[in-house]
Amino acid sequence: MKKYIFQLICGCLLGIPSIYGQTLEPQPNIVVILADDLGYKDVGYMGCKENPTPNIDQIAFNGVKFTNGYTTCPVCGPSRAGLLTGRYQNRFGFEDNPGPYRQTAETIPGIPLRETTLGEYFKDLGYNTAIIGKWHEEKVPIRNPSNRGFDKFFGFINGASAYYIDDNKHGKLMRNLKPVNSEQEYLTDAFGREACLFIERNADQNKPFLLYLPFNAPHGPFEVPQKYVEKFSQVKDDKRKTFLGMINCMDENIGKIMATLKARNLEDNTLIIFISDNGGECERADNSPLRECKGSIYEGGIRVPFCMMWKGVLPENKTIDEPVIALDILPTAIAATGNQVNNQWFLDGVNLLPYIQGNKQGQPHQFLYWRFLWHHALRKDDWKLLKHRDHAEWELYNLATDIGEQNDLAKKHPDKLKELMDIYTDMSDQMLKPQWGWQPDYCGNYKKD
Repeated sequence: MKKYIFQLICGCLLGIPSIYGQTLEPQPNIVVILADDLGYKDVGYMGCKENPTPNIDQIAFNGVKFTNGYTTCPVCGPSRAGLLTGRYQNRFGFEDNPGPYRQTAETIPGIPLRETTLGEYFKDLGYNTAIIGKWHEEKVPIRNPSNRGFDKFFGFINGASAYYIDDNKHGKLMRNLKPVNSEQEYLTDAFGREACLFIERNADQNKPFLLYLPFNAPHGPFEVPQKYVEKFSQVKDDKRKTFLGMINCMDENIGKIMATLKARNLEDNTLIIFISDNGGECERADNSPLRECKGSIYEGGIRVPFCMMWKGVLPENKTIDEPVIALDILPTAIAATGNQVNNQWFLDGVNLLPYIQGNKQGQPHQFLYWRFLWHHALRKDDWKLLKHRDHAEWELYNLATDIGEQNDLAKKHPDKLKELMDIYTDMSDQMLKPQWGWQPDYCGNYKKD
């Protein structure tokens, strides 16, 4: 029902695309770039000295940097589901990565058909749509992105892939609904190639496009062409060298995409968004000054690099310190087209454009919420409540003075602890229990072999 309401609204509004008085003719292209397991300090603009990332940095310095940018989960699958729907994935039971345990024999992991995806919203807007990269749902036809609003799919369904595909004997790399015959390029380069081709074809058709580009870099397996490892000869740790090389290769491909946009005169009419799906991998990434890493509900697991650029529309080199989250990408992208975000979609994300443009002041969110099986957290203003698997008691931190979450203030501020716990409880009462995953105590006892 939500999708059909959206179609009706789009039909009324497509004739008058405008944003804060600016006419957007033709409608802007949208490029959403997602890194996989990228650390908070693994890119240049966030302070990384080892690894120049000039192309990612260009997005940040020519646009807007969010210093308090979050993802909705510290692991891949649920965080992507939140981004793609603009809704906390807990609302539809996507709380863990797709796994063997289910609530029932009929349960199929993935974004339910009743939820509307980013691709479906933009398909209804008349956009050509593509996903190139990692999808991370159950490998059944109804979960293939070709059936969820994306005209083009080149990538893989599951949570990880080798970077050297060759003859694709396992059939994991797919083009739409079919396995590709072979792929000889390093996978990050192949994703960059396909993204550039998609942009070129749409430029020729003179039609607006949505490109969702979820790289699997720098997620394992940790392999990269030797030339990228050699760039980091000054780094002593071999694991870190490979990891940095994978990021460097991803950055180069982002540069190819941006060069293609510029060459086809699309740069000034394209909103580019860059974010990581969760915090950095524990052994190789640099999440400093945050605590812990991927899989944790401390800041190192959920606080990520997040920036966006739209030349001539968004201000340049602007920093926003108010907390924002990946849920905001969908409503922001829709608003960029000149269309309205309908309250009846019940999105948890917020259109960030008025905050970026200075038309609204204050914080986009009253609070941010996380639940990942036995991990629980809530942020309101500078205060963060959390309960981590390894700790019996609830903890309370003030992130303005303690970004590393070292000084637990729960006993000193019982009133604040209770305030945040009440909000957390109210939110959790609205959520569906986990429908699948790797933990039978949470995700159901039915096991699919």
